[in-house]
Amino acid sequence: MNKKRLLSLLCFIAISAALITACGKTPPDNAEKPKLQQGAETENEFSVPKGVCEGEEVNIYLAMPAYRSSYIAEEENVDQLNDAVFRRNALVEEHTGANVNFTLTTTNGRGSDQEAEATKIRTLIQAGDDTYDAFIHAQRSDLFAAFLEDMFVNWYDIPYIELENPWWYTNVIRDSAYGGKLYAMTGDYNLTSFSMTDCLLFNKTMCDELGLDYPYQLVFDGEWTHERFIEYIKSAQKDINGDGRIEYTTDRYGFAGYVYEQVPSLFVGYGGDWVIKGDNSLPMLDIQSEQSYSVIDAMLDIFSLDGAKYVKMEEGSNTANLMFNEGRLLFKDAYFSNIPATRSLENIDVGFVPYPKLSKDQENYYSRTANLSGLTYIPVTNTNLEATGAVLETMAYFSREMVLDTYFDIILTIKSTRDVESEQMIPIIRNSSKFEDIITEFDLSLIVDKSENTLGSYIASMGDILEMRVDEYTEFYNE
Repeated sequence: MNKKRLLSLLCFIAISAALITACGKTPPDNAEKPKLQQGAETENEFSVPKGVCEGEEVNIYLAMPAYRSSYIAEEENVDQLNDAVFRRNALVEEHTGANVNFTLTTTNGRGSDQEAEATKIRTLIQAGDDTYDAFIHAQRSDLFAAFLEDMFVNWYDIPYIELENPWWYTNVIRDSAYGGKLYAMTGDYNLTSFSMTDCLLFNKTMCDELGLDYPYQLVFDGEWTHERFIEYIKSAQKDINGDGRIEYTTDRYGFAGYVYEQVPSLFVGYGGDWVIKGDNSLPMLDIQSEQSYSVIDAMLDIFSLDGAKYVKMEEGSNTANLMFNEGRLLFKDAYFSNIPATRSLENIDVGFVPYPKLSKDQENYYSRTANLSGLTYIPVTNTNLEATGAVLETMAYFSREMVLDTYFDIILTIKSTRDVESEQMIPIIRNSSKFEDIITEFDLSLIVDKSENTLGSYIASMGDILEMRVDEYTEFYNE
């Protein structure tokens, strides 16, 4: 630890003794803040011994530039999020005794760079290179395929990792663990697991003008459903220029988004899941089920409306943003990370809610966490799982109060949301997060772009492809 970091840590200890002396005890929650946890709170959950890996080096590779703010802070600079990350890192090193080093990719993280980074990770592991103890990268099919090649460590075998603790995203276990094996995970140390979760931004000003209730209470009552969503979309759609057509360049819409984000988010929100867990928690294909077709039918119902628009690549990925900013869109697909930008909208008041359920019978809301959100992969080349596990558990623990709450309080609540109800939506959406199951990765946008006579054959053909893939993973997870 350098002298500057040590000095800052000592200053922080002086003003925050209550937090620092609670290394073995979860700091008390602010009773006025919504709970952000996914797991159940219990006493004395944090059990990593102080100084457990004194002098050890733990090296973590960040494969996308978007991950920088979650991990790297060279010094305190009065930016509250940066300073929270800086102090978190200092505390992790002080508590574990390890030196934690982050290496950030030099690529811009767009398009082919993501694939190149995944190839780099696989190449390092195949070569037996033990430079990095952990990799943070997107939910990518080429990395999930590496599971079958035994390139990554089962998280259940990593010392000091207690996945039932509330600072781990237990929904990843629900979505990606099969047969008692889990090869990718994330926790509160990775802000993109939170900031890149999809939600629906809505124009409160338009609701007021149309006499529509904000949908908050529907969410609270469990009645924010496909049926009510359609009612809102129909109420908003309007041929503004009176030419007898509703066009996205001039008229008012109820729902729009970039097709590659919006359509998967709607699919997930309606409970779409083409791989479920069968006997012994092994993957089982469910593409031809009644539930799957109910989800698809409901999605087609949405996009048959004049006021619903999926924006294609050739129409410009920023089109829905422009429609919303111009006051011509009621609901827009968005990430949490998009919310701060709404501060600049002078004539539009903004709220946000989760995607609706398919029906009231659906038990939970589901909010898609984007492919680009980071997961942590531990390579089989790791020569010190004990130090790695201790550092990651400690980093997740301190991040929960110091980093995640800072992001929640400063970036979202104070600077972005403009009502108490929006603040209450945040834990609902976060706790409903659903992570991609790459076993069934394919282009969901094609579902809504198929004609009626080609959709069935498309699903059948994809079912044949996915069945072979699922069989391969089932055999692997059953070993």
